[in-house]
Amino acid sequence: MPINLLKKSGRTTIAKDGQYEIAESFFSKMRGLMFRRKPKTILFKFSSNENAIHSLFVFFEFDAVFLDKQKRVFQIIEKIRPFRLLIRPKAKATYLLELPPGKARELGIKEGDALEF
Repeated sequence: MPINLLKKSGRTTIAKDGQYEIAESFFSKMRGLMFRRKPKTILFKFSSNENAIHSLFVFFEFDAVFLDKQKRVFQIIEKIRPFRLLIRPKAKATYLLELPPGKARELGIKEGDALEF
């Protein structure tokens, strides 16, 4: 079933269908933003074993929004620099939203917000 819209607490549209990717397969999660020419919005769904990300072979900054299993934001890391080896969230993340740099702040996404998708 395709996801058509990412929304912040039913108010702010983050991205519409076609403006973001969903990373669920091993390959799509492994690739993420690596080797891309410009930032893109990607929604990751993690399994129980995954928790950390990196920015190796990512040539631009990006924002990382970590969510729990209720789709609530529990941590935002803004403007992650390229080629960082390990970025660990402060808790177990079920979902991760990677956004262009500054987009989380521009959209007013804050810890505790619920996202819909």
